[in-house]
Amino acid sequence: MMEHPTEGSPNPSASLPQQPQQAQFSYAQRSQHLQQPQQSPYSQNSHTPETWSPIVTPPPAPHPAALSSGQNSANSSFNSSYNLGLNNENGAPPGYSSVGLGISAQRANHRRGLSSDTLPLSQESPGFMDTPRTPYQSHDYLLGTPPSRSTHRFQSDYSPYGQQSPPSPPRRRGKAWDFFFHKGWMNSSWIMYALLILGIIFAVSHHVFYSGLAGKPADDQLKMIRFGTLLSYLSKSSLVSAVIFAYRQQIWATVKRKNLRLRGIDNLFAAVDDLTALASWELVKKARVALALAVLVWLYPLTVILTPATLTVGPLTETLVTQCNGVRTLNFESEKTKNWRDAIRINDFPLISLSLWNSSLGASSEVRTPFNETFFDYWTGTSLQTNLYSTLSAYSDKAVKRDDVSIEVCGAGWNCSYVIEFTAPGYKCEQLARGRDDNTAKLSDMKAPFNTKDLLPDGKYGYVAHTTLGEYSSVQIDAHPGGAPTNLTDKDKWPKNIGAFRTEPVLWIGHSDLADPSKPMPKKDDDRWLSGFVPTIFRCEHYFTHYKVQFNHTLSDQAIKVLNRTYLRPVVDTKFEPGVDANDGTRDNTTATPESNYVMPLDTENYRLTAAYHSLGTQLRYYINGSISFEPSAIANTEALKTQLINKTNYLVVSDFQQRIQKFYENIVFSLFGNPQFLVLTWAASPNERAGRANSSTANDPRLLHPCTKTRTTGAYMYNARDLWLVYSFAVVTAIAGVFFGALALVENNHHVRDIRVSSIVAATRAPCLQDLPWTKSQWGEVPPEIREMQMGYGMVVEKHADDPTQQNIMYGFAPVEVLETRTTGRAYTMASSLKSPLHGMVARFKGRR
Repeated sequence: MMEHPTEGSPNPSASLPQQPQQAQFSYAQRSQHLQQPQQSPYSQNSHTPETWSPIVTPPPAPHPAALSSGQNSANSSFNSSYNLGLNNENGAPPGYSSVGLGISAQRANHRRGLSSDTLPLSQESPGFMDTPRTPYQSHDYLLGTPPSRSTHRFQSDYSPYGQQSPPSPPRRRGKAWDFFFHKGWMNSSWIMYALLILGIIFAVSHHVFYSGLAGKPADDQLKMIRFGTLLSYLSKSSLVSAVIFAYRQQIWATVKRKNLRLRGIDNLFAAVDDLTALASWELVKKARVALALAVLVWLYPLTVILTPATLTVGPLTETLVTQCNGVRTLNFESEKTKNWRDAIRINDFPLISLSLWNSSLGASSEVRTPFNETFFDYWTGTSLQTNLYSTLSAYSDKAVKRDDVSIEVCGAGWNCSYVIEFTAPGYKCEQLARGRDDNTAKLSDMKAPFNTKDLLPDGKYGYVAHTTLGEYSSVQIDAHPGGAPTNLTDKDKWPKNIGAFRTEPVLWIGHSDLADPSKPMPKKDDDRWLSGFVPTIFRCEHYFTHYKVQFNHTLSDQAIKVLNRTYLRPVVDTKFEPGVDANDGTRDNTTATPESNYVMPLDTENYRLTAAYHSLGTQLRYYINGSISFEPSAIANTEALKTQLINKTNYLVVSDFQQRIQKFYENIVFSLFGNPQFLVLTWAASPNERAGRANSSTANDPRLLHPCTKTRTTGAYMYNARDLWLVYSFAVVTAIAGVFFGALALVENNHHVRDIRVSSIVAATRAPCLQDLPWTKSQWGEVPPEIREMQMGYGMVVEKHADDPTQQNIMYGFAPVEVLETRTTGRAYTMASSLKSPLHGMVARFKGRR
């Protein structure tokens, strides 16, 4: 073990270290050692061409006499006061001091490396070397030429490092890597501006991406939202990185301008990592810009939360003006050529006529000759299929729709609407009287079957309809089954008007409405009885009517809206003569004028067309004919009670009854669309071509496409650009402001980019005066409260030796305000004399307590 001579030892070699054995000390030996002056071949301020500390300016070269005499600067008043240059407790040679990061700092400014068996954990200052330290050893090596090759004038065989070879220098990376990460733009201020521009680019890209999705079906939602979140994250990361870059520059500019307590400096350096650091009143008063930038850093993550939420999924109605398959219309002209004997089939389905027929000849199915006076067909009734669909419509109060019509016409998943025009039956109605005594004379002149006196309150009827006056008789003559006259041999005696449509019955309808629908129906002995009802009479005639109709198919529902109706001409243009017997040899006693307008069976095509209209009119007349009387309670004698035309609460008619009758009949007519086998159904794109049931060939036939508008409601992307740009505008504008203040800080820092890495913090805390503060021994790095409250500043610290003013160190870093205030006066001072302040008193009190 190496011996340590005391002061005045006669051993001439005591001033030189022994080699090569490493010195080891116990706690007692270290205490004794700290009280004895040591000799070293290395001066505290020995100058070498290369310095280790990045903030220490090389001092002037020592006088040759001092070197030749072996003078040790550790014996100077400066080093005696601050214990600088003494051997540390790990056996390091004089000229080194131990710092809390496990780094041995060489006062002689030699570049050196550290190899440690176990890194010391304490933060003890060299100014308190008598405090017990960790007993673990550390081994220091010069980062220079190995001893055998050393060209340093102080490297000799007596080196305390012996013959140990220093570690190999670190392998240098390539020039490109060096340029990019150390000398290039990655360490320049341009990175701040580049990050700002990137953040704006990503924000615009986010907007463009969401704009491209807006209105489109919401396919692969998770993927799209994730990609939008990625763009938001990249924009946020770029902008916050630019602000953090600016914030770092502001930190150093702030500590250069302002004197802060160490607690405030802690908060300033930790504000972007520790939320509690923002709660510092000192930063509010002295570092507002830096504090604002730190707050922005904490707010920027909101962009990742708020901006993706601007893309949502909601219902969207997609409209497509196109052409649809399977659109049908009505063409009653198809009935003109239909001979019931000849079956017409489309796609193996027979077509159905609206009428049933009798024939004047027996076994007529075998006859193919043209019709004549002795051989003709005449109408006998409505077909069963027509009766079925009329009944369904009457009881449901709507038109019967075809099964799967929406899919057939619109396509799966689509709704559609289209407009068609056709000529079909319709009733033209006009009001003749309204009120108790209104128009009774006119009604008499028109030979009305009743007047307002027959209706409530003067009469007993709340509803009455005469719809069979002049009705065609289903039994025209005495005939065999099938319609052939019983007198087949005497054809000349057949009545001439067999099967003739002499007139179409006029609908005579009277009803009483409540004068005040909000009040209940009055009773007969009530004072409101006479004033409680409004009797109304109207009549309707059967017409050829041109319709313009809009069909809307929504999911499985069908809605039909009549856009326009034009009444063309009466189905049979005659006037019924009530009370006049026909006496024409038939069993039909209807008389109408003029007789020349009768529609005869031998007028085959016109007769078949009229028969089709008459078949549908018969269905309406059947359901509304009859009456409801009140004697005193309601007594119904009509099929109308089964329909929606009668109010079930009081058995009076529904409101707007005249329009409801017209709509009721139109629903029966439009119900023909419900069965594609009806003969009158044709293609809307080709009205003269019978439709029948569709198949794959008709569904893909371009000739049958009809203009339509398709719509569908789907889940689609909905983009709220306003909210996205509200968030991004705040982020971008504040980032630009942050970069602006970062640029100002760079100017204040002489365009030198600063960081807050550990190495930079260590370099900024190398002022020797910091070592004289009363640091507490702690392996966890606790700082005493009195130190946290000490005023600190950042600037130039000059270290002058008390015994040799020509020797000094100049460094830049943190120091107590007293030191920096002395520096600002331009006076020369020693580190010992500069601490005559509250700091000096604090250190003295701390030593006294120790």
